[in-house]
Amino acid sequence: MLKKLALTGLALAVFCAAAPAALAVELQFLRSWDAKYQGTAGMADTYATMVEEASGGDITFKLVGPETVPPFEQLQPVQAGVFDMLFTHGAYHAGTTSMVIGLDTVDPDPAMRREVGIWDYIDAHYQTLGMKLLSLPASGGSHFMLRNPVAEGEDFSGMKIRGTPPIHPVIEALGGSPVVMPGGEIYSSLDKGVVDGANWPVSGAVAFKWYEVSCCFMRPNFGTTAHPILINLDSWNALSAEQQAVMLEQGELLESEVRAAFTEAEKDEEAKLIELGMQRIEFGPEVWDRAAKAFVEGYWNIAASRDPEAAEEMRSMASEAGLIFE
Repeated sequence: MLKKLALTGLALAVFCAAAPAALAVELQFLRSWDAKYQGTAGMADTYATMVEEASGGDITFKLVGPETVPPFEQLQPVQAGVFDMLFTHGAYHAGTTSMVIGLDTVDPDPAMRREVGIWDYIDAHYQTLGMKLLSLPASGGSHFMLRNPVAEGEDFSGMKIRGTPPIHPVIEALGGSPVVMPGGEIYSSLDKGVVDGANWPVSGAVAFKWYEVSCCFMRPNFGTTAHPILINLDSWNALSAEQQAVMLEQGELLESEVRAAFTEAEKDEEAKLIELGMQRIEFGPEVWDRAAKAFVEGYWNIAASRDPEAAEEMRSMASEAGLIFE
């Protein structure tokens, strides 16, 4: 009898010791950009590290990127559960939902976005698509890089400019012709003159070495660049309450840390570009006025293209709180 109790106790001890390991999970994390893009390391990869450390290794990630699935095709396999998570930008899945694109015209203060209800609204919207929002980090907007300089007061007349669809109204308002292409093709396209310039987040030109094939960058830059981190809803529901809490807590912490880190990184990058021989060119007042108006209206028109009611409600939230760049 004692031997039987001892064996039972041993089995129970082994089971209890093994229980934490049984709860451990590895999530397939798909990212729209490779490691050359600062947002990948500073947002997606940093989030993965934060969660792994906060969970004590209970949650780990397999990180994959655009070499696995092209950026504009990534939403559907995450919805279908082929991958668990996605780090992206709203413009990359505007064919499915466009509402979050308007967020790039909204002040990136993470606390304010949560306080006025924007974060929860976006979360609820993505849940109707089978995904849940985990974090909404934002970098410091986008800018234009050009192969050849323009004088202050001149616009992009006659130029071909690479940009995702939301920025097309700005390019057109400045007299340019928009060109859509993946980020990986920007270097060769600038080098060969396929395009005369490119729009991209303000961080990236150094890592991608675009300073080798462009002469200058334009200021001011436009808005902010929001990068939602999403998880498949079934994958989310399969996590324990403790695991879910860790992922949400670290997602909120990431948002606040990204703002401080990227503000400094963006200043450093601009200084580095100038050191590498690039020229900073200011938009003239009249040109900037046209560009700024086209930016806000263009982004919200795209946001409303598939989700008009959702976009209008979110724009009202942001506008009433004075958060839109106008």
